[in-house]
Amino acid sequence: MKAKSSAPQRIGRTAESPARRYFKEVRFRQIRSLVELSRQGSFAATAAAMGLAVPSVWQQIRALEDEYGVQFVVAEGSKVSLTDDGRALVDLAAPLVESFDGLRALFEDQRSTAARTLTVVAPAAMLTGALRRPIILYRQNHPNVKLVLLDRPSYLARQVIERDEADLAIMGKAAGDQVMPQFQYQPLARYAFYLMCPADHALARVRQLTLEGIVSQPLVLAPVESSSHRQIRQVFARAGLADRMNVTVTATNRALLMNYVAIGFGIAIGTSAASVKPPKRGAGEVEVVVREAAALFGHEEVFLVQRKGRFEPAHVRAFRELVVKAF
Repeated sequence: MKAKSSAPQRIGRTAESPARRYFKEVRFRQIRSLVELSRQGSFAATAAAMGLAVPSVWQQIRALEDEYGVQFVVAEGSKVSLTDDGRALVDLAAPLVESFDGLRALFEDQRSTAARTLTVVAPAAMLTGALRRPIILYRQNHPNVKLVLLDRPSYLARQVIERDEADLAIMGKAAGDQVMPQFQYQPLARYAFYLMCPADHALARVRQLTLEGIVSQPLVLAPVESSSHRQIRQVFARAGLADRMNVTVTATNRALLMNYVAIGFGIAIGTSAASVKPPKRGAGEVEVVVREAAALFGHEEVFLVQRKGRFEPAHVRAFRELVVKAF
């Protein structure tokens, strides 16, 4: 008879094998790495955000791809983009990661021992306008909550909440801006664009405004990081006129826009200008008139933005509800 071989047989990676058990233990780390990679856009930035070495992040992503049998990321130099499968998995996984990350906050909130802090980021026009009343009411109703307000144009507000440095963001979204998949957007308002110009200006009298007529003038606009500026620039770009834009002043609020128009810096384009009274005329200043320009530039959409799936403490929910009611 042929002797039986004493060599050990190769054992596959079954559900009970040590390798399989180990893989299950680290799978959540791999999911977290993919979600963080979708936010950071590179392995180096993801590794820095997670306190890991770049090879560790790379290995976790590759192990996740091996497990699912599909490609989740595509590397182009130092930049990394997600495939359709990668984005689909991040959409599913991000709320789970956020819920897990918020577990301590949930525990402390239920124990009522955590110091209450609420950080809100929004453009100056919002903080001095539509948000003023909710802020006053909130401070009256929640005197023990430390309320931190960050004044940022919409694009910078987006970066602040992406870095997890704010609980809520109230910000505009320009047409064509991509939404952040790990955040939920609650629509608050829709503001028309307006043109502001001196009363004796040709654009104050012309029957129909045109992009060519507007772009030929010196422009007073909101900062480049604002959603209104980006939308205006996109409109001119689609018409092939972006290289003709001559921006002489950027101003952080509508009152400033109109003041610079009054002292002769050019014409302004902004949103909700009709809600701001033209400035009182001083020496050397001109009368300012306002014309709706929504037919050319559309509307600015404003949203309340917060992370999906994260536990929302009562003091955060209270402010959000005040904001929604105000708008």
